[in-house]
Amino acid sequence: MQQYDIIIAGSGAAGLSLAWYLSQSETGRQFSVLLLDKEPKDQNDRTWGFWSKESTPFDGIVSWQFDKAEFISRHYREVLDLAPYQYRVLEGRRFYDFVRKSLAVLPNFHFRQEVVKSIQAGAETAIVQTEQDVYEAPWVFNSIFSAKKVKAQVLQQQGLYLQQHFKGWLVKTPRPVFNPQQVRLFDFRTPQHRQMRFMYVIPHAPDRALVEYTLFSKDLLKTSEYEAALEHYLRQVLKLKGFEVLDEEWGIIPMTTYDFPARQGERLINIGTAGGASKPSTGYTFLRIQQHCKALAEQLVQGQPPYAKVRSSRRHKLYDAMLLNIMGRQGAESERIFSELFRNNPPSRILKFLDEETHFGEELKIMNSVPRALFIRSFFELQSEF
Repeated sequence: MQQYDIIIAGSGAAGLSLAWYLSQSETGRQFSVLLLDKEPKDQNDRTWGFWSKESTPFDGIVSWQFDKAEFISRHYREVLDLAPYQYRVLEGRRFYDFVRKSLAVLPNFHFRQEVVKSIQAGAETAIVQTEQDVYEAPWVFNSIFSAKKVKAQVLQQQGLYLQQHFKGWLVKTPRPVFNPQQVRLFDFRTPQHRQMRFMYVIPHAPDRALVEYTLFSKDLLKTSEYEAALEHYLRQVLKLKGFEVLDEEWGIIPMTTYDFPARQGERLINIGTAGGASKPSTGYTFLRIQQHCKALAEQLVQGQPPYAKVRSSRRHKLYDAMLLNIMGRQGAESERIFSELFRNNPPSRILKFLDEETHFGEELKIMNSVPRALFIRSFFELQSEF
């Protein structure tokens, strides 16, 4: 059994972020750290969008950044000034390459491409078994989770569970059609089918963009249905006579009131989506991962138990649950809700609210700006949970 000070199971956004924050201090660089992942992490399998009004450690590798965002629905259309925030887009491959190269020169950080079969948490250590070997460490951080298991546990507890699922095409067009100065956050010009469905467009250049078909629902679609919706949007809505698909992206994010356990026992800590970093009502994860992993690394460096949790107040959990409940029961109302939200609030207030940094007075303004009857009803439907 091979011994390490820290083992990180899963070297995606959360695993690499934790390792990177550890590497930023002299004490952190003295830990022997093992990162395990079944994938080589050399593909652009993810694209993270996030907004911030502050600098982040990874601004230097951000692929695109936008000061303006577009909202389009049948009820409202606007180009929104995001100031003082900026919307940033980071490609997975650039992030993986940056962090892995920065850690490769440090002798105490080790990468192994192995499938994790089990993790057993004990009183003093945790043991990780892969298909090739067995490893032990005083602290194990896990970012691997099973969506099926989470869904089963949520349904057993009668909680709320939706999935944000999306398929994206990176397309190249024969003529310039995209505006590289603004991201299209919501475009509801696609059949809703009684669910929240929209298109999300990240321009890379005037003739190139990532176009994603995004849905909030309990069940996934057939591959052909995602592709048909993308085809319809590109040809019928954007009026493109021809385009080339250069790459594809696919993802599923759990949208749930499930209380993801921060740790299992004393020695096994959950991070990333497995640790509750995905915001239940939006799915945005990247900055919440940064906040959580930075706090964990600081505790480790200071010799403290790394028990920091993803922060989220009780009232913000209620707001998330109210919206999830509406989307699950009356998904067709989502277009109207978001239209009124963006029509009646400055973007800075909305983004601050989604970052859970608003005070109660600002939250009342948000609540008063959307169809109140829907949320009042949702509030009373959720009283058993809150």
